[in-house]
Amino acid sequence: MSFKKIKSIKIDEGEGASVKRLFPNENHNSHHDPFVLMDEFFVEAPASFPEHEHRGFEAITYMLAGSFVHKDNQGNKSEVKKEGIQAFNAGRSIIHSEKPGEEGISHGIQLWVNLPEGQKKSDPSYQSLEKAKIIEDKKEYTVKQILGEKSPITLKTEVNYLDINIKKGNTFNYSLDNNKKGFVYLITGEIDLEEKLQEGQGILLPENATITVKANKDSQFLIISGKPHNQDIKIKGSFVL
Repeated sequence: MSFKKIKSIKIDEGEGASVKRLFPNENHNSHHDPFVLMDEFFVEAPASFPEHEHRGFEAITYMLAGSFVHKDNQGNKSEVKKEGIQAFNAGRSIIHSEKPGEEGISHGIQLWVNLPEGQKKSDPSYQSLEKAKIIEDKKEYTVKQILGEKSPITLKTEVNYLDINIKKGNTFNYSLDNNKKGFVYLITGEIDLEEKLQEGQGILLPENATITVKANKDSQFLIISGKPHNQDIKIKGSFVL
């Protein structure tokens, strides 16, 4: 089975912030249905993402270090700390802001998931979780579930999202099920699938792919998969049409 390797690039966003965008970017100017965008961000005050509007997708933020404060026009305000998760459905419209909540670097992952056509004008909503659940804890690796069967966070799209910490020399096997498509993203370390991945790189996985990940170093990586909507994805500013 053939996988496509992609590389993140640094992009300036918000006010004084920067992200490592895996897609879409100049190296891979496309989406991966149902996924619209994926950023790894490193933000330190006074940099922030001031108030802005979104429509037509769901956004999930998973914190790796520091914390993020979310505030929106639906009356939601919360601070999500390390290993915490927040998700909002922009639906027909949500206006929100995000900023670091602690001193030092706030480091996390933000993922945009397209809404099914019939949910584009749904009511906006917000969810948060203090800490992701560990679903496997072995001497070789630890697996946390960010989204999926054992997570209380629910989306309009069927998504499975795992954070794996693996020790050097070990392997991790995984199969995408139920016709899901997905990708692997390396946060730290070095891993091998069909080819070597360095930090900030990923591999796109076709429907029902089966993978074996080998750790060349102690590593942290994500496996994210979702049910495609098989509908066009188009970004116009901060709206997904």
